[in-house]
Amino acid sequence: MKFLKNILAFVIPLCAMLITFTLYLFTQNTVDKYKKKIANDYSIVIVTNTPLIKEKLNEIARMKVKKITTLKKEKIIDDIKSNLSNTSIELLRQKLPYFYKVHLENFPTTTQLNNIKDELYKNKNIRNVEIFSKNHNQIYLLLLLINEISFILFIVILIFSVLILAKQIQIWFYEHQEKIAILQLHGASILYSSSTIIKYAILSSFLAFFIVSGVFSFLVTNLTMVFPVELNDIVDVEMSLSKELLKLFFLSFGISILTIFGVLIKYKLKND
Repeated sequence: MKFLKNILAFVIPLCAMLITFTLYLFTQNTVDKYKKKIANDYSIVIVTNTPLIKEKLNEIARMKVKKITTLKKEKIIDDIKSNLSNTSIELLRQKLPYFYKVHLENFPTTTQLNNIKDELYKNKNIRNVEIFSKNHNQIYLLLLLINEISFILFIVILIFSVLILAKQIQIWFYEHQEKIAILQLHGASILYSSSTIIKYAILSSFLAFFIVSGVFSFLVTNLTMVFPVELNDIVDVEMSLSKELLKLFFLSFGISILTIFGVLIKYKLKND
């Protein structure tokens, strides 16, 4: 019973930390997928007086340009020519400016969009710039906010979890101090003397990892239980299970090992 109590005292805070980390992974993955989606769908329309030299426009306000496509004048004229005479159509062909769609490699923030607009307007050949950002920005900023909140929550719980884990390891040291003292009197190293405590921590890390990875694997394969079906219309929510489980594994054991060695060093300095 005492063994189970000791293990649970370590497993519970570790599980809480790993669960908040999985929430952060979910939101980060969703934001990244949405960024890629809107980067592919999004474009800036620019209107110029004379033909644009596309090769010279590789970067705008430190944002890399993916491609520039020309909007054909004939297509624009075809949409409105039913209400125009032949003379008007011919005149329109002569007077109509040049239209281009600029695709960026990454979706810019509101500040970056304003910088892009300002830089483009410095070119006297450019008559107008349309950025069409309002709807995308609203969703993107909301996702970013959720992502930041989940990250802050993870950091807060990480700090509290490390403090609780360190306290639990100190309790284990107190419970085994007689055994540790006897082994050290016989020349055993601090690592060998505290091997029981290290085994407790490693076993607890395994249990926490398997519990959280089991829940995580179930949720990843049943994402509709976490996210509404309608979300798929906005962004394709998919996660690489093996990659994310590897992150959980390293976090679970990394935090445990670092906490153990931190307490070990403190114990050794105190008792030397």
